Amino acid sequence: MRLRDLRDVYSGQEIYIVGSGPTTNVFPMDFLADKICMSLNDSFKIHPDVAPIALMHHQTYCREGNTIEAPLHPNFSGIKYPVVKGTGKDRTEAVDWDNPYFYFFDWNHDIEKIYEMSKNTDQLYYTPEGCSLHAAMQLAWIMGARTIYTIGCDSTTLGGRHYAQYDKNNFRDDEVLKRGQTRNYDSYVKGTLIVQDFLRRKGVRVLNLSPIVGYHLVDYQYEVLKGEVKVEEIISEFIQPAKESDAP
Repeated sequence: MRLRDLRDVYSGQEIYIVGSGPTTNVFPMDFLADKICMSLNDSFKIHPDVAPIALMHHQTYCREGNTIEAPLHPNFSGIKYPVVKGTGKDRTEAVDWDNPYFYFFDWNHDIEKIYEMSKNTDQLYYTPEGCSLHAAMQLAWIMGARTIYTIGCDSTTLGGRHYAQYDKNNFRDDEVLKRGQTRNYDSYVKGTLIVQDFLRRKGVRVLNLSPIVGYHLVDYQYEVLKGEVKVEEIISEFIQPAKESDAP
């Protein structure tokens, strides 16, 4: 099946895009119970409420293991719209357009062409070193979203650790990418801003709900959010001990 088969299935509604970044670990998942959620790759494994949409760069993300023979992850039963990137970097394989269950798309790194994009498309656009969030935001627009919220789409590292491989309650301490590549978070952010501008022109708002609020002392903020640093310790220097005369 194709992207155009998903056109406006959620017309005028809000869609929550949930990534697997570190801040997902401190987000109250019960908030998503009645929301339309789109998982990035395998982030639906975090919680069953991260459904009913999954944008996956590899079809094996729906599995408990990393092979097509592995059993489906239990949370995948809640995914009504599984959307899969159709070809890899060498683009030698054919896109399975007639697959009866998965919705396939092709990818394009000419992100400047996004401004020519319509909802009758088979392609989603990325920066050359882009990330799945770029495609997910475009997919949400195709599906009719009027507002897009992002959660756990951090485009950063915390404590020098990456988050791409699935272990959503902890970081992966080391990550080895193919052919000596490294993650280009600047490219991730740049592409996200381009897609956000395209969506703004289409009247779609994009809001980030991740609890980290800025770039200054990001690791420290995360430690506070996880509860490793007590809030009482932070505010103690501002709270003066009560005088006896002030006591009730």
